[in-house]
Amino acid sequence: MTLNPGQDWQPAESRWESLRYYSLYRLIAASGLAFMGRVFISADEGGGAWGLILGFYFSAAVALLYFLRMGRLRFVWILNLHIVVDLLALGALMYVGGGHRSGIPYMVMVVVAAGGLLGEGRLVFFYASLASLTVLVVQILGALKLQVDPVADFTAVGLICVGFFAIALVARLLATRALANEKLAHLRGNALLRQTRVNEKVIADLNDGVLVLDSAGLILQINPKAAILLGDKPEAGMPLAALAPELDGAVREGQRILRLTQSGQAVRLRSLKIGPGEDTVVYLEDLERLEREAQQIKLAALGRLTGSIAHEIRNPLAAISHASELMAEEKRADVQARLTRIIQDNTRRIERMVRDVLELGRRDRCTPETITLDSFIAGFLVDSETYEGLTPGVVAYHGLAGLKIQFDRIHLQQLLWNLVGNARRFCSGAPGAIRIDARGLPEGRIELKIQDDGPGVSLAMRSRIFEPFFTTDSRGTGLGLYIARELASANDALLELCESESGACFCLTAEGANDLRHE
Repeated sequence: MTLNPGQDWQPAESRWESLRYYSLYRLIAASGLAFMGRVFISADEGGGAWGLILGFYFSAAVALLYFLRMGRLRFVWILNLHIVVDLLALGALMYVGGGHRSGIPYMVMVVVAAGGLLGEGRLVFFYASLASLTVLVVQILGALKLQVDPVADFTAVGLICVGFFAIALVARLLATRALANEKLAHLRGNALLRQTRVNEKVIADLNDGVLVLDSAGLILQINPKAAILLGDKPEAGMPLAALAPELDGAVREGQRILRLTQSGQAVRLRSLKIGPGEDTVVYLEDLERLEREAQQIKLAALGRLTGSIAHEIRNPLAAISHASELMAEEKRADVQARLTRIIQDNTRRIERMVRDVLELGRRDRCTPETITLDSFIAGFLVDSETYEGLTPGVVAYHGLAGLKIQFDRIHLQQLLWNLVGNARRFCSGAPGAIRIDARGLPEGRIELKIQDDGPGVSLAMRSRIFEPFFTTDSRGTGLGLYIARELASANDALLELCESESGACFCLTAEGANDLRHE
């Protein structure tokens, strides 16, 4: 039976096929009985009647097989006709052949079993009753002709009739279980077919190419995007090694970036094995499309950033302009000094903002190297005390000696300047008010914590702490933490605000260059 999503399961559909097989069995059985009658039964022993009955039975078998679905009759009526024809023919053959000793009752058991497997409800016991009645009538007619031993033969016939009912009951139980399993299989098959069609639709609409390969490298499934990338009209069943040798080699070697010969497009490759020795799913991402999308995102972000910069620069420019106008009119030296200080402070604010924006533009120029943390941070603190006016002893470093990190040196220095500068504005200024801790994590990563003893970050501000131009300090630009996180991301690291008992704590998690398992 063909599975169609949404089609209701009809048990009679499977029964029609079973009835067809039973009709073929009837035709074969009639042919076998005809052969047996011709060989073992002579004309004097009823061979003529045997042949006549078998002629009717064989003709009925052919007709019932040919006209299996007669008109619009229900299945149950067709089944009743088949069973009745079988019981009449076999009953007649049993009478001619010498009663229950002819072996015909065993063929009647097959009829009862077929009725039990194909029938419904009480019909099963009706067929058993009809078979028992047939055997009893034949036995009674034989007894009237004094052809049988009444006591012994009727006992045997009674046991045969009990067997009919037992067979009918067992067959019905088996049929009920088989129908329940068939219905469940039909429902699950329909659900699987619907899911398969949904999966095919989703895969076909993906912007990335998708290939499914078997263990031998043959293409089992391919979506339109992958067909475009591979260029040559690939089809399921084709070997990938013959279609795209460089792609086949990249899948086996785990290569991530390659250029396809057929289309000339650069792709990023990701492969996923379903299981050991089983199918492989290959994802082909078009790098040109990804670069175009990234460019669009960058342009949109640049537009928002430019608008924010224009808004942030407008305020200090207005202060500078107003102070310069007042300075031109003011003759007192103390007032002129205050106005000059206002101009210098706002000029430095604009300069810091421009410097931060320039640093943000350099995030893509990343050259990671192995950096020993204790010596690097020691040099960083000396530079901060010399050029940034950091009070000696305010920052304390605690970390395992020789701990190494994979990071761009300039990026790491800028990131620490931003984080320490942020902590410096809010800490108490006492010795050790800012603490830098470094430790190794599983899988070779390094965690660097920068914590201060200030008031910390309120719950309302935690969600906005890394937004550009968000600041609670009138002297800040609001770009320090944003740039720090962008520089961390450029180095495949993660910068986040962590929970702490006091003050603010920022955690940087990056790749290490240590074998911590042997330390």
